[in-house]
Amino acid sequence: MLIRLATPLDAPAWFALRLEALQAQPEAFGSSYAEERDMPLSTVQARLSDPLNRIWVAEQDGVLLGTATARREGFAKSAHRTNLFAMYVKPTARRQGIARRLVDAVIHSARQELAADWLQLSVVSSNQAALALYQQCGFVAWGCQPDALRVDGRSYDETQLVLDLRTR
Repeated sequence: MLIRLATPLDAPAWFALRLEALQAQPEAFGSSYAEERDMPLSTVQARLSDPLNRIWVAEQDGVLLGTATARREGFAKSAHRTNLFAMYVKPTARRQGIARRLVDAVIHSARQELAADWLQLSVVSSNQAALALYQQCGFVAWGCQPDALRVDGRSYDETQLVLDLRTR
């Protein structure tokens, strides 16, 4: 299993994985399949080239099995913060440590390459597996956003977590 940064050459495979994620777990993402399915490949390539984004992928035998993104805040006053988002591992590849390796890559990237002091994320509060993973990685819950997302008329709360990169 190789954990690496995605490049614009990964755009077709990464975009297919992204669309799969949006369909498989619509409650886990702020965007939707309908909003992204017709996105031009050039836009996807630009996303993979954005210097504020560090998009990590898990690859095995040339197939992308998972992804996670570190995005540094873009304004000077908040540049010390980075967000972990768009985390997804294919169901057939779960329970193999891939998610942990992706989170570790994002943590390292946030600290070393993006020079962040804080790594923050939001996760659907009912996703106990994800919450457990993030807490094992040192994240601490600091709040809950009720009714953060609505999918097909159903409301989902999100738990807010943070990791102090200066102490880990």
